[in-house]
Amino acid sequence: MQHTTPLSTHFKDKHLWFDISVLLALFAIASYYPLFKIVPLLASLELFSFFSFHLMARRSRLQLQGFLGGFISSTAVFLQMLNDKRFVSINSKQLNSTLLLAACAMLSECLFILYFLAEDVPLIIYVPFAAQLVFFVGIVFFLQIQSFWSERENDEASMSYNLDGELLNDHPIVWMNVAKLSLFIVSLIAVMHFIGNELGLSRDISTLLVALFEAHAILVSVITEWSLDPESIDILKLVFLILLGNTLSKSYLVYKGKNLHSKWAFVGLLFSGFLVSVLVTYAWLNT
Repeated sequence: MQHTTPLSTHFKDKHLWFDISVLLALFAIASYYPLFKIVPLLASLELFSFFSFHLMARRSRLQLQGFLGGFISSTAVFLQMLNDKRFVSINSKQLNSTLLLAACAMLSECLFILYFLAEDVPLIIYVPFAAQLVFFVGIVFFLQIQSFWSERENDEASMSYNLDGELLNDHPIVWMNVAKLSLFIVSLIAVMHFIGNELGLSRDISTLLVALFEAHAILVSVITEWSLDPESIDILKLVFLILLGNTLSKSYLVYKGKNLHSKWAFVGLLFSGFLVSVLVTYAWLNT
């Protein structure tokens, strides 16, 4: 659907208020069933994306899509951006920024998970995520400065505009997307428990394996287990395994993807981010 309907028109239609009413009802239900919280969370991200696309500058919308998509699944963003033919002609700096912003969103959500689910977690556990986040934000800022002074700036702006209709279904909340993503995440959590409990693998190996697909879900599991028995779990080692698994999977997607020309340079950025998280953490421990 083309992104042509003015925002003011949506406020006059019933569909916007219906979606908001359903979203509020879902939050009320989730207060009684905590596992159900993933549904209104994903719906809220859809609604935020809808308003952001209407209110943000045109040339920023591709990066915004990557960032918002990263909160739901940074892996899905990498798969789409690196393989979909719609993005084959995007300027490399713009594509790099979009992918890194998806990773930034994933790291930000991991920090939120630590803050809200583990009140007593040591401050050092935040450091690996925060260090990698700061590193990627710095790279994105550098790429944006380069793009600003680039002679192709006008072409990039028009390209972002042409992709507008492809990136956004012009509806506040696409409930089918919310349902599919919710089922996907719940399935990953179930697979995570199956690997850890039924296959008899060690906690380290199962953490690394699940982190290849979904960092958020395995972090929730690790934090929950640590809260119940903090003495028996080396949470810092598991955090590094989560970040390593995430780095390996995204590097593989970059290598196999068709749309990014400077593949090895981007893989180098991903591993540099992981190395920064390790070095900063151990420097912090030794201060």
